[in-house]
Amino acid sequence: MKIIWPKLKFPVLKVSFFLVIAIAITALPAVFNIKEVAALPSSPFILPLSGEVAVKFRQEYFDEVELVTRKHTGVDIAGRPGDVVRASGNGIVAYTGFSAIGGRTVVIRHNEKLRSTYLNILDCFVTKGELVSQGDIIASIGAADDPSLKKSHLHFGIIYLDSYLDPEDVLNIDYTSITRFISLEYISPDISLQIN
Repeated sequence: MKIIWPKLKFPVLKVSFFLVIAIAITALPAVFNIKEVAALPSSPFILPLSGEVAVKFRQEYFDEVELVTRKHTGVDIAGRPGDVVRASGNGIVAYTGFSAIGGRTVVIRHNEKLRSTYLNILDCFVTKGELVSQGDIIASIGAADDPSLKKSHLHFGIIYLDSYLDPEDVLNIDYTSITRFISLEYISPDISLQIN
């Protein structure tokens, strides 16, 4: 992209032009009474509910209805009835409805391989096919239809392909210096070119 500058007779005017633009940009939040500037998320996922993780991933619990011991496929985050649930990451709502164990459910598809699940919700505020951004309010908790924990909570899960991941592990990944996991090396070409 080529920037076309106005023809100015004196170089000092160019510097003044940049200075005026810089001051204007700096002053905009004060002029428009902006208290907070949205930033890009520092992680692809956030905790969808503020609260204590009451039941951990793969923790065993007894299902009193089915009379069996099960292993937990996500985390249960304790809260109060009516607490809002936020989208853990950007994506498309893939499902809203009921699941056999977790009652009312929302599933967000983040890409072709990754989904997040939100169970034991009381009110659902999104519909299938809706685009959501990280932090958007998608539901509220308050349903009491999960055998893993008797008090009000959100069951939060992350599924990669068809395998459940520990949400706490995913949330604790340090994405700020991903370059330490990437290495570049030269690979010789496996074909040769001849130019005649």
